[in-house]
Amino acid sequence: MEGNVQEHNREIHDLARRHGLTENEARILHHLDQATELYERLPDHHNKDISSWMTYRKALSTLLMLRVVKRDHPEGWLTEAEEEYRKLAEEE
Repeated sequence: MEGNVQEHNREIHDLARRHGLTENEARILHHLDQATELYERLPDHHNKDISSWMTYRKALSTLLMLRVVKRDHPEGWLTEAEEEYRKLAEEE
């Protein structure tokens, strides 16, 4: 059991290092990967739509990627609300 925990922690650490994620972001990505594997193993006779699953999985991964990009380049990736706030602050 302890070996499994250590292996899991190594996987999380490796994901975080390779992708520039925080530990919690890496855990989310890891769980997305696990959920995808489990979904793929579901029986096909109950409306298993892999294409839709992967569309949503990709969207969630993209949210994690955007967090990394914004963290590394905060000035270059502002949301519309952040840009508007910045413009208002500059006008004052």
